[in-house]
Amino acid sequence: MNLHCPACGERYPLDTGHWHCTCGGVFVIEGAPPFRPADITENESTLWRYRAALSFDPVPANPSPMTLGEGWTPLISANIGGHSVLLKLESLNPTGSFKDRGAVVLMTLLKAQGISRVVEDSSGNAGAALAAYGARAGIAVTLYVPAHTSPAKRAQIAAYGATLVPVEGPRERVAAAAQAAVAASNGREGTRYASHVYHPVTLLGLKTVAYELWEQLGGCAPARVVLPVGQGTLLLGCFLGFSDLLAAGLIERLPRLYGVQAATCAPLAQAYAAGACDVSPVAEGETLAAGVRVARPIRSVAVLEAVRSSDGAILAVDESSIAEAHATLARAGFYVEPTAALTAAALEHLPWEAEASEDGRTILLLTGNGLKQPFL
Repeated sequence: MNLHCPACGERYPLDTGHWHCTCGGVFVIEGAPPFRPADITENESTLWRYRAALSFDPVPANPSPMTLGEGWTPLISANIGGHSVLLKLESLNPTGSFKDRGAVVLMTLLKAQGISRVVEDSSGNAGAALAAYGARAGIAVTLYVPAHTSPAKRAQIAAYGATLVPVEGPRERVAAAAQAAVAASNGREGTRYASHVYHPVTLLGLKTVAYELWEQLGGCAPARVVLPVGQGTLLLGCFLGFSDLLAAGLIERLPRLYGVQAATCAPLAQAYAAGACDVSPVAEGETLAAGVRVARPIRSVAVLEAVRSSDGAILAVDESSIAEAHATLARAGFYVEPTAALTAAALEHLPWEAEASEDGRTILLLTGNGLKQPFL
């Protein structure tokens, strides 16, 4: 596998110290292995059951992966707001969010490369995942987080032994601070910028959501998947995973992907509605759904392309809808953070009648545990 820059065509080895191309482009993975049902490790109950599709070659000796038990999360049927849906409980991953899928693959790779220290910026969940797997791998972790990050998430990150650096101001300022710290280190002591957004290896881990859904639905694709979108890495992971299944002839079409944003900070929803290929600057407005408070998604072009390729959409919901959806899920037995409630808030905006004749199910990805951001 190599890292490839779609903007200029340049290629980099997987162990490069660069976190983006010198032209400014964002890397994608080139040469990832195909998905084959025969390669599934049936007796493995973590995402490493798909290890053959997560190959790290040319990392020497293709190391044994670490694990905290991530992946293979439950798929539960429920009636939410009068709609029959299936809930994928990503909130039950080891650190309480879907971010564990990308973090475990990235940290397994970095440990194999001999990296001893990583720096990352996060609104909370990605930081907690990286801190946990850093502790597991024996890699020192420094996390730059927004000063408004949930106290519960900050406490979780600190508990894993990571160094926590709160930064005042918008989310972009947090990323800039982390990147400046990495640049100042100049690679000393094996330091890497372990960004869940920039490093495309995290997308390999997120692809496993699609693989699991295919298995859990008896070798079928759902009609549609509804998920929160901030940076959009989970949506991209699902798109890539279902694309693998389509290329293998295992499904007939991609499920429609519906990304959901908070209306107060919805650059992707606005770009989608305008028919634009990229986002325009927006204000980073306040929202209960702090996990999607991203004014300038790094992989915005790819996210919009993925949504349109799947015949889905990017939707925006208001704060009262988020609060109501949060309560609705809780009263159905599912306690999630407000960001995860975006999926239920979007149900009334889906084209149910237009798609009523389609076979399959509607999947809501519940991305984070309610204990991470208690909401009353």
